[in-house]
Amino acid sequence: MQFLPGFIVESFSKNLDILSTFSHPKFVTRLFFILALLFLHSASSWAFDSSATCYISSDCEGGNYTSAPSTSGPIKVNPAEVPTDRGLGVQAIFYRDTPDFALVTGTGRVGAAISPSNNDDTFFGPPGFETSADLYQRKLDGDKYPNQKVTLATAFTLTEKNGSGLGRYALRLGVMGKYNKDTHDVTPGGGLSGIVGPVTFGYSIYTDETYLENGLSGTGSPETIHYQVNTYNFGLFLSSVILDYSHLHLESSNSPSDVSLFTAALMWKKFIFTASKRIEDSDKPYFNYDTKALETKQIKEEYFGGIQYGFTKHIMLGVLYNYYLLHELSITGTVFF
Repeated sequence: MQFLPGFIVESFSKNLDILSTFSHPKFVTRLFFILALLFLHSASSWAFDSSATCYISSDCEGGNYTSAPSTSGPIKVNPAEVPTDRGLGVQAIFYRDTPDFALVTGTGRVGAAISPSNNDDTFFGPPGFETSADLYQRKLDGDKYPNQKVTLATAFTLTEKNGSGLGRYALRLGVMGKYNKDTHDVTPGGGLSGIVGPVTFGYSIYTDETYLENGLSGTGSPETIHYQVNTYNFGLFLSSVILDYSHLHLESSNSPSDVSLFTAALMWKKFIFTASKRIEDSDKPYFNYDTKALETKQIKEEYFGGIQYGFTKHIMLGVLYNYYLLHELSITGTVFF
């Protein structure tokens, strides 16, 4: 069995208060982007461990063509990111004694995933809807955005050729449904993803909804907010480095929002280093972690950093910063069968 048969055990997380000094965005950003610049300079001449290479390449079974630190997040945005390789895996996300689970399986050309874990208002997901009072208290308490949904996604490999250089290509089609546990509605979505030589790309569109018991104002009657999310991404896979740009556009009756993500994933021996910058353009209030207060800020910038290490061919562990947009440190674990 190759290193990545089609699933990720994503994040089981808890705040590590004793390391809060190192959680400041400027510290994390400088650290990871300095590493990125150093590694990019000589990446083409390194001999990388095959396990790490298979983790984010299409040279091996399970390549997911993405620079995100796991596949669980992207499949909730673009179902074509569901790995299709033969295998079965269970995903667990743990944060403050609150577990989330996911199951992913593949037959070789078809893959399927089911996940009740949250993707809204995470670093690589779209903004979430909530009242200003709930946002303030949640950020103050360090709680992740509450989840209402179960995502079921499947992907089909339309065409694929492994190899190196321009002779490598793949194209996948994906469909998904999101079940809202509060409204009991199912909303659909679909997407494409692929790779041609060193170029990776993807596009998806899906509808979604969020139920607010007291409305968006917090003082009204129950309200269900309906919206549509369009995403696209493109990047370069350079043997040991992935550079990726992703854009999410959320359109709702309230106000549109846009998220741009600039991500670099770098491999060295059994390590994977990930650094990303998120730029959110929305009317959602901004929580200032220095002043512990909400601010009116249209453009909001956040930073993400991650280090993962492959202990064996089937186990990878690491540390992530700001995955839940709480300026938290998370422990991440990945198991392959």
